[in-house]
Amino acid sequence: MGKSYQIRSDFADEILSADIRSKTYEHIEKQNANIKSNYIKVLLDENELGKAKGDYVSIECKDLYDHDIREQMVDAILENLQHMSANMNIKMKKILVVGLGNRFITSDALGPGVANEILVTAHLYAQQSSRMLKGTRNVAVLQPGVMGQTGLESLSIVQSVTALYKPDLVIAIDALATRNLNRINRVIQINNTGIQPGSGVGNHRMALNEDSLHVPVIAIGVATVTSIGAILNEALDQAEINREAILESVYGNKHLDLVVTPKSMDDELKHLIYIVSQSLNRFLHPDFLKL
Repeated sequence: MGKSYQIRSDFADEILSADIRSKTYEHIEKQNANIKSNYIKVLLDENELGKAKGDYVSIECKDLYDHDIREQMVDAILENLQHMSANMNIKMKKILVVGLGNRFITSDALGPGVANEILVTAHLYAQQSSRMLKGTRNVAVLQPGVMGQTGLESLSIVQSVTALYKPDLVIAIDALATRNLNRINRVIQINNTGIQPGSGVGNHRMALNEDSLHVPVIAIGVATVTSIGAILNEALDQAEINREAILESVYGNKHLDLVVTPKSMDDELKHLIYIVSQSLNRFLHPDFLKL
């Protein structure tokens, strides 16, 4: 790719290079017949990945339409949420789930769609209806929308609700961008460093993280879009052509960040919402389904 253009990716594992032996991060890859997982621990603030210091896990499947594989994805996400929260040493008594994104745009509707499926109990805990609360935790849900709908930064809304609700943990869900076509709607990233609303479509807003909210944050992101630049880069790599000359002369940098999503997005969004919401409900209310 041309020197003046950088392909956007929200996934830590897509920036890894097999040629780099780094002291700034650790990387482990695990794979079975259906699912591949990458575990990355960024050790220093200054690092080759350009990511915040913390833990990143990407969980990838090849076939979203296979029921058994979807259930394996649910189990894998649940296991990693449990492991990550345990390492963060969180009380886990009150949790705020934030569904980021625009519910009217399919490729950006993951967060609101997942939020709609979360078992909400905060109002019951406020009423102290203990008979109805067995097997659950105190969970509230927020869908802050996007600035074009509210006129407000998502962070400002989340900060206000966090100050009022005082959760022990914030879980934020959003759509992300991938630089690999084959990963669209096939990979989910979990991290404990927070998330930047709008990053999946190149409309970066203020970040939701522990520094801005004063509460630990776990972020869940799903690759729902890629850019024209990423598509061209893949195609030119395969053709072994001088990509810099073509990209600069034919398209120009201002067009390379155009965002695209597959035509199957509507159907696949339903599966993604199921996978993430099921994982979260089992994580948030671990004993509820056993009753």
